[in-house]
Amino acid sequence: MRIMALIIGIMLVAGGVAGAIDPPSQGAPQARPEVQDGVPYTGIIKNKTRYEVSIPSENSDGTLLIPPNGWIEYIIWTHQSDVTVYYDGKPFYCLKLSAAPGEYPFMCSKYDFMAEIVKPEGAGYQTGKYKPMKKRKRIKKQPEC
Repeated sequence: MRIMALIIGIMLVAGGVAGAIDPPSQGAPQARPEVQDGVPYTGIIKNKTRYEVSIPSENSDGTLLIPPNGWIEYIIWTHQSDVTVYYDGKPFYCLKLSAAPGEYPFMCSKYDFMAEIVKPEGAGYQTGKYKPMKKRKRIKKQPEC
């Protein structure tokens, strides 16, 4: 008899606690979609350098190549991720990706993140400009008599 009373009491308390928690209202619009891990987030990575760089794929053991001044679609499986960009097998750049579902419009689609690979091209001189060469004076040899 006491066991039955105990079980009924536990059920009433659990029901009361569950009833006290307000479920989110379905009519209220959410300001931002919920971010969850384990869901694929698709984004754009732009390469704004003059080098062909590579990044490791999160879906497989493959390597993705990004052409100079090009872009690719990239998928991450967590809402925040760190990606290392390689050039000639050496680390070149570090990307910190953070997903915000559907916030980045690009090429008539909405993506979850967008990142750019940018590297300074030269020290002291702008890209496309060369250091001017010094003019050398030619010394004429005088003929020997």
